[in-house]
Amino acid sequence: MNIAIISASTRLGRQTHKAALGLQNYLQQFEHLQPVLVDLLEYKIPLFEETLSRHPDPADTLRELGALLGRADAMLFVTPEYNGSYSPALKNAVDHFNKPEFARKAIGIVTVTTGAMGGVRAGLALQHLILALFAYPTPQMLLVPGVQTKFDEAGNLLDPTFEKSIASFMKEFLWLAEAVHEKKKNEVVVK
Repeated sequence: MNIAIISASTRLGRQTHKAALGLQNYLQQFEHLQPVLVDLLEYKIPLFEETLSRHPDPADTLRELGALLGRADAMLFVTPEYNGSYSPALKNAVDHFNKPEFARKAIGIVTVTTGAMGGVRAGLALQHLILALFAYPTPQMLLVPGVQTKFDEAGNLLDPTFEKSIASFMKEFLWLAEAVHEKKKNEVVVK
């Protein structure tokens, strides 16, 4: 199963990317999973003008990203909390695509902060966005407070006590992702 991990911070000195790398490291232990890290900083996505399918001259990076998202069976949105919401880079990226890139896929919500709250307000806002994409947000979110003390630059876990939170979240995310994926594989097309 292909899982796209969207690292949604383009900020200087970002901490979010460490958590995204940590989740990629975690998922690599499962042989049946193919985690793919999607770093929005690398894609240099232009400000939204039109969806990819209707844009007269879309950037090649948008075509590449659209194809990658389309191949994903499930996704993890990993975002910092900015002013009580999720990353504007994530919203900008999502708006470039139509629902088929996201629809009927499980999407796990991971929010990070350097403070104590872990980004709960961003997570709640993301649930609304994911539902608008006709996707399935996982009920359980992974909140990462004090992210600077949880992961190093390569995504290695610095706080072993946090592994329990990751494992609990991943258990629920993978259950939903695999259930949705299996249902889609066995779906009968009604005409």
